[in-house]
Amino acid sequence: MHKVKLGDIVRYRDWRPGDLDIDSVPVDSRSWGSTGLVISIGKSIFKLGVVEDSVEYIDSSGDIYIARIEDLSVLDH
Repeated sequence: MHKVKLGDIVRYRDWRPGDLDIDSVPVDSRSWGSTGLVISIGKSIFKLGVVEDSVEYIDSSGDIYIARIEDLSVLDH
């Protein structure tokens, strides 16, 4: 697990093979490559009913995303 703290600026990973087809995801729901401020750290269910470490982050437009910690990188402040 990456070390992620409240207040960190994070970037969600880019699209990669195995993800949903880009064209099948509405434009306003695509979060690949987005950045934001971590506002919450916890656990979420993403695939196959498995509970995983997650964060909520808010981007510069005020949109809130929930992401698996392993899909994020912490940007230098």
